[in-house]
Amino acid sequence: MNNLKTLAAAICLTAFGAAAPSVMAQATGAQQGQPAQQNQTQQGMASQPGMAGQQAATEISDADLEKFVEASDKVFEIRDEFTEKLNGVDDPQQAQSLQMEAQEEMMEAVTDTGIEVPVYNEIATRLQTDTDLQERAQQFN
Repeated sequence: MNNLKTLAAAICLTAFGAAAPSVMAQATGAQQGQPAQQNQTQQGMASQPGMAGQQAATEISDADLEKFVEASDKVFEIRDEFTEKLNGVDDPQQAQSLQMEAQEEMMEAVTDTGIEVPVYNEIATRLQTDTDLQERAQQFN
């Protein structure tokens, strides 16, 4: 259960941690649909060139992994708080404002734990497929 929470929080920050224009594009939602999602994916890939090759070579330290788990717990709490707020909002501009606020709070929560957002996002991405990393992260729960 905790492992799923960690992964969900990690994915959440990855989604909110995208550049502000991507979040704004998502907020306009139905009008832009698939192209906005493709743009966000392309931005994520463009900001981390050669990431696939680096993943195998970059070792994640226990210290960074412990910080990641701590940060992901905070991100999960923020995500829950803002999901609840967003559920009661019908105005797209207000929803966009709440999404931006959530993104800022999540990024602040991550950096407050002493880990950089790109490192956090890298760990989150790798946790999705790296079972060894998942097992290592589990020891910090």
